Amino acid sequence: MYNNGFLKVAAITPEVYLAKPLKNVEKILEILIGIEANLAVFPELSITGYSLEDLLYSNKLLTETNQAIKYFLDKNKFQGIVVVGSPLTVEGILYNVAIVIRKDKILGIVPKIILPHTHEFNEKRWFNDGTNINQEIEFLGQTVLFGSNVFASEHFNFGVEICADMWGPYNPSSYLYLSGAEVVVNISASTENLNKNKVRRTLVNAVTIRHSAAYVYCSSGVNESSSTVLYGGDKFVYQAGNLVAEKQDYSFDTEILYADIDISSIRYNKRKNGYIKDSKKIAQLNIKNIRFKNLKKDFSLESKMDLTPFVPKIDIGGNFKQITNIQTRSLIKRMRAIDIKTVVIGISGGLDSTLALLQIVKAFKDFNYQLKNVIAVTMPSHPTSERTRKNAELLAKKLGVIFIENPIGNLVDQQLKLIAHSEKDVTYENVQSRIRTNILLSYANKYHGIVVGTGDMTEMALGWCTFAGDQIAHYSLNAGLPKTTVRFMVSQYAKNNNLKELLLDIINTPISPELLENQVTEDTIGSYEVNDFILYRLLKDGDSMERIISFIPDEEKTVRAFFDRFYKNQFKRSTMPEGVKILFAALSSKTDLRIPGDL
Repeated sequence: MYNNGFLKVAAITPEVYLAKPLKNVEKILEILIGIEANLAVFPELSITGYSLEDLLYSNKLLTETNQAIKYFLDKNKFQGIVVVGSPLTVEGILYNVAIVIRKDKILGIVPKIILPHTHEFNEKRWFNDGTNINQEIEFLGQTVLFGSNVFASEHFNFGVEICADMWGPYNPSSYLYLSGAEVVVNISASTENLNKNKVRRTLVNAVTIRHSAAYVYCSSGVNESSSTVLYGGDKFVYQAGNLVAEKQDYSFDTEILYADIDISSIRYNKRKNGYIKDSKKIAQLNIKNIRFKNLKKDFSLESKMDLTPFVPKIDIGGNFKQITNIQTRSLIKRMRAIDIKTVVIGISGGLDSTLALLQIVKAFKDFNYQLKNVIAVTMPSHPTSERTRKNAELLAKKLGVIFIENPIGNLVDQQLKLIAHSEKDVTYENVQSRIRTNILLSYANKYHGIVVGTGDMTEMALGWCTFAGDQIAHYSLNAGLPKTTVRFMVSQYAKNNNLKELLLDIINTPISPELLENQVTEDTIGSYEVNDFILYRLLKDGDSMERIISFIPDEEKTVRAFFDRFYKNQFKRSTMPEGVKILFAALSSKTDLRIPGDL
């Protein structure tokens, strides 16, 4: 098929060893031995790993990276073209680049142009952008063209862009296609959150339609750090608006996607496409602003707002599966990174700890960890109800994990006596929470494991947690999920016949920290559905308190209370444990929310 106008590509997400360039190159060379393709594509910064943050400044890392690239050039026996990602210093400036290689020759080096500096990304801290750069440089004894260019042959022409280059309103790919590229390769390190894979495909699908061309996308995978986000290893190929192939298994092993691109068809349809012929003229348009007076006529919205926007309404099974993949893989990555096989979790019989335990068990089963290394601890105190205590015990036993019950009533009494306090107030509540956390951390030491936190995103937004109590853990599994999404996930798990009755009872139990007798959370903070609607509007659309009140005027009291609590409790979020981002936004100060604690 090579002589009949086809190109075979391989998009490869390898196992990545963070900050070990030579080991990564050895792995890439090993993979290439078995690759039957004309073009092999590896992810962004795949020689070092993407999620290194300030380690990218390291002299040692950058020296070893260049040595590893030289080793690759000396040992490479692959007959086709390889595109691989690396950091590169040019004239003392650090760039994020794609290196295009044919055997022992570097055909060109392409710098990333759009450096993301929003949400979890902070690339402008480390790299310089490659805008308007096109120069010759000396690298490893070769004279190489450094810039955005088209790599051309009689058989196929291709260009390269890097990750965020495809997300902006103007993309290098458009210029590459208009300059003769028939295929654009994107080496990426794209983080996972719910339905982001659909957005990626929509962007790529549109550009291949407009240019009658092909696009190869290859992202880094779950072996990257899961401190705050998960990288899902998404790979796909589009041609002229048609999905040719896709693969995303969230695997810790190497994943390879093969696809055939019909270059002959692309060339034929590009010749026919009259839109392409005139597109270069658009850059020459002289656009001005024409002002008009503000409109004053008011109106009502035509359609009702979704009041539970965090709850999936379509592709429910797919959403459940993706959230589960993100939570389970992020936990296993953390366990592998620190070489532990045991987790400790406090279970209360409530929604949050139920979901966390369900996902822990799923992760352990998927990756052949022993359930005897899951230590589920319940710690009833004076206000604990028999219903929640019993549900916690039943859940642990039905799931087959180690169950420990440690009543803490006497410890609470001793602590209160020590500080000469007798009132059942916030001090009484927080003493219980901190005792529980202290016990869990001690169990983690005893069993050489980590404490998995169970608190959710809504609770962190409201500050509905005890500082240095349930706010603290070694890894926070639910930190990326609002309460309504937690309920959705548990309800999906309830479809399991063995757990259905128990999980439905947990879902129907009034939400409470049970730190006071007959305490119901929503009596204090308002409905979780309303609070999650407020949180969504704030994070998704930047809505003010007044604008949200205009949407739900009957809930004005809850809206005002939310904003008051949200800003006063930033100090708790500034010190929250690491946990993976799952939705479009998170509350971690390392990803989406950087605001002062004394605002």
